[in-house]
Order: sequence, then structure tokens, then C-alpha cells
Amino acid sequence: MLLFSLNYYTTDTMKKSTYLFFALLLTSGILINTTSFAVKHVVSVGNFFFNPSSLNVNVGDTVRWVWVAGTHTTTSTPGAIPAGAASWDHAITSTSTFFEYKVTVAGSYAYVCTPHVPGMVASFVASAVAPTLSVAPSNRNVTSAAGTTTFAVTSNSSWTASSNAAWCTVTASGTGNGTVNVNYAANATTSVRIATITLAVTGLTPQTVTVTQAASTVGVGEQAAADLKVFPNPTKGIFTITAANLKDQQTEISVLDMSGKNILSRICSGSDEYTFDISDEPKGYYFIRIAGNSTTLVRRIILTD
Repeated sequence: MLLFSLNYYTTDTMKKSTYLFFALLLTSGILINTTSFAVKHVVSVGNFFFNPSSLNVNVGDTVRWVWVAGTHTTTSTPGAIPAGAASWDHAITSTSTFFEYKVTVAGSYAYVCTPHVPGMVASFVASAVAPTLSVAPSNRNVTSAAGTTTFAVTSNSSWTASSNAAWCTVTASGTGNGTVNVNYAANATTSVRIATITLAVTGLTPQTVTVTQAASTVGVGEQAAADLKVFPNPTKGIFTITAANLKDQQTEISVLDMSGKNILSRICSGSDEYTFDISDEPKGYYFIRIAGNSTTLVRRIILTD
């Protein structure tokens, strides 16, 4: 009998010690990282106490009540939580040992243990998180050929992205850390061009980054350049390209709009004169790119009424 009593005492003491250790571990409201920004706040629930009885949290955080001893509830106080916030009422017992509540609205929250009001009450205050936004790198240098590139976004908020150039399109939006995917058309011009990408978060000054695209490669001597003719220019749609060296090699002749979009392309060989028709295209400026075996020529043409 004495041995039994001793075993009982030891077992009971170990349980109490375990509860005490667990309670002490939780009394400070341990913060557990759940994402890069949100945290989980732990509140221990024991006989006639919530510990800690008050907390400061951020919108997006989670409050987790964990059973230590007794039979209790965590129940939001009617009229004492922010408008638009979800109410809650959950048992915290030896068979229902925890409950989690994600905070979505800023403001003050009061809650109670229903069986032990008014002695067992607690609260927490939720603050809106200040938005953040950073983008890297500040610029991407790309070749004249069409392609894709990316920018890394670091943020705790929803953001939008836009480009000021038709030849450069981007991911429209995202939330939190992410990537802006950039697609750029070929640059048929002989000039470097730059697209500015603007990222915005409500409440912050927009940030900008750039894509700098190299000019189209042109490796042509003065005589070869002078030999190429495009006429009539301006044109009402039908125009002719002539050059003495066109018949001596296979040449790709392309017509591109001002954004770099290829609207017409033809592989040509065996002749020094070719005729094209772009009369169905909108009026405006276009580029003609003549790419041979070792040289590329670019000319501008105007489509008029």
C-alpha cells in the first residue's frame, strides 16, 4: 500500500510538474513565426487565468489558446471586438486542448471564459501593419532580341505593377514577397530604349525600376547602307525594297510596329527587289529590318492615307 501511494504521488507530481513547466513556458506569450511577417501568440488557459491576460498583436497574426488545466472557454465579448471582426466561442479543455484565431481587423478585442466570468477575462489589441515594399535590382540590361526577365519584390502587402512601354509587359499584381515577370519584344531600332516599371502599395510612395534594351545590331558599311532603298516612303501600304546584294544571299525581311511587334516577315533570296503590302495596318511609323548572313539593316517607313 505504501508503494502504491508513493507511485501515485510520484505520477501525480510529475503531471503537476509537467503542467507547471508548460504553463511557465507559455506565460510570456511565446511568438512563433508562421510566415515572414505574421506571428502566432500563445495564451495558456488554466484554472481561472488566461496568461498573458493582455497582448499587443498585428493584423495577420494568430492568437492560439492552449489548455493547461480545468474546463474553460475562450469567448469573444459581444460588442467588445472591432466591427467586421469575426466573433468566437470555443471550449478549452483536456479533450479540446487549443483554439486559434487569425486577426483580420485592427482594434481592441475583449474575451472571457464563460463559466468563470467575471474573474477570468482578458484582451488583446491589434494594430494595422505598416506596409513595406522594395524591389531589386533597380535595372535589368537586356539584349535587342525578344525575351523575359524578372524583378524580386519584398513586401508585406498587396502590390501592383505597370509598364510605361507597349513593348514591355509585366505581371499586373501580387501579394507579399514575389516576382515581377517581364516580357519584352525585339528592338528593331538602332537606338537603346528604356521601359519604366512602377510598383505601388497603398499608403507608400511608388517605386520604379527599369528595363534597358540594347539597340538592334547593325554591322553595315556605308556603301551597303547607301545601296538599300525603300520606296515610296511615305507609302499608302505597298512599298518596294531594293539592294544589289539581296540576290546574293538568303535574307529575312521583317516589318515591325513601333512596339517591336513583328507584323510581317518573309525569307527572300535570288532577287534584288521585293514588294510588300501593309495597307491593312494602322497608319503610323513602322520599321523594316533586313537581316542577311552577316549584316542587319533597319529602316523606318511611314504608312499614310
